[in-house]
Amino acid sequence: MTAVVTAAQQNARARSAIAGRAQALALAAVGWGALAFGGAYPWAYWPLSMMMFVAGGLGIATRAGTVTLSDRRLFAAFALPGAAIAIQLIPLPLAWLRVVSPNVAGILERVDFAYGAGLTRFHSLSIDWSATLVSLVLFAALIVLMMGLARTMALRPPRPLVEVLTVVGVSLALIGIVQKPLYAGRLLGFWMPEATGSPFGPFVNKNHFAGWMLMALPLSLGLLWGGLERAMREVRCGWRHKVLWLSSAEANRLILLATGALIMSLSLVLTMSRSGISALALSIVLMGIVIARGLNGRSRQAVGAVYLVVLLGAAIAWVGVDVLATRFANTNWNEFNDRRGAWLDALGVVRAFPLTGTGLNTYATVARFYQRHDLSSFYGEAHNDYLQVLAEGGALIAIPSMICAIALGWEILRRMRHDLPGSSWWLGRAAVTAIVAIGLQESGEFSLQMPGNAALFAVVCALAIHPPRETVSDERPGGRSVERPRLRVVASNVFAGSR
Repeated sequence: MTAVVTAAQQNARARSAIAGRAQALALAAVGWGALAFGGAYPWAYWPLSMMMFVAGGLGIATRAGTVTLSDRRLFAAFALPGAAIAIQLIPLPLAWLRVVSPNVAGILERVDFAYGAGLTRFHSLSIDWSATLVSLVLFAALIVLMMGLARTMALRPPRPLVEVLTVVGVSLALIGIVQKPLYAGRLLGFWMPEATGSPFGPFVNKNHFAGWMLMALPLSLGLLWGGLERAMREVRCGWRHKVLWLSSAEANRLILLATGALIMSLSLVLTMSRSGISALALSIVLMGIVIARGLNGRSRQAVGAVYLVVLLGAAIAWVGVDVLATRFANTNWNEFNDRRGAWLDALGVVRAFPLTGTGLNTYATVARFYQRHDLSSFYGEAHNDYLQVLAEGGALIAIPSMICAIALGWEILRRMRHDLPGSSWWLGRAAVTAIVAIGLQESGEFSLQMPGNAALFAVVCALAIHPPRETVSDERPGGRSVERPRLRVVASNVFAGSR
């Protein structure tokens, strides 16, 4: 019996070690994606995709927990958009192509020499199959990372992962804060961007930096309040004990977390990104709701509310209320800060390619022929990722993507109902806050088109859907074993905030 238990323990330790390596590699991928200027260049996104594949593959190889029907449904839902993207790459006879996508011929005559010269009898639905292939590989890597990383959290708690992610976030925030007054045309002091923009930190576009912080900041806040809620359960009643607790190592860790979150929010506001600041305000409100449901006692809830107000207020005060007011007041809201023209042009592409789109990752090519507004500038993106998916994918990709989003939302709600008190409760809801915040920004930006941001989004989704902790047996003297119970479905009222 002892030998059997020992073998089981060794197997559990081996799987836990693999899960640890997968999480470490996932963090390395997120850090690389951000520091490599958002992963926007081939030399950056090919290594990034390889790291995501390996990290996700290691997570899947852990075989943590059991594969449920819900897991299979979620994987099938994510496979649908991937299959649709693959269909865009299939070479079709030109006669079929003209039937399925009548307007594609006019574009191909201008951008494809072989087609224009009559040297080919087949062509894919995508006007640029190589660009669409890049998107397919990156999409597959993101799905593997998300599913694999979620499984590792059944063996290793996600708290250490988010702690390291917070360190990465604070480092990026400090880079952005220091670089802002010193910027002389080179990112990180050495890289000359290939495209002009409004850089911040290692990102060419300040809105993309804001998008990264919108996903990382709620996770840090969830970690902070989860730690505080856990610590308060162990502190005896009375102000004397609470004051004494402030000198403990745990209190110092939480103070560092609170300071780090403040630095991250300051960097986000310093970008002066209107979409980022608006989404930040929304995420602060959502985190306030989470704190109200997760903390017992009016005093603790009041402390949480005060901290969130200070978090946002201090960042705004540092930048200057008048500066921010001027920034928002000078916005042409009737034109949604010049986005309306870009959106109308994207709708024009949607009307021209309603069924199969132009091919994922090809909007910059087709926009040269369909831009009708604000001709003084070229809009290589729709500045609304939902519209851009419609333009590049048509109904072929838009419908599977909608099914995928619904399946993800359903799975998140199912996992939230099954959560028990602990850090996972807080991190799961913080991840949902991050998803909502970046979803709002995507209505006017394209942050998730940056592979580095997409890698962080996959990590956030993994935190939102990660399964309960697996049962682990520990050998005790005398041949007895003690089980640490698996966190499973026990109380539906947890979702309502009961503690």
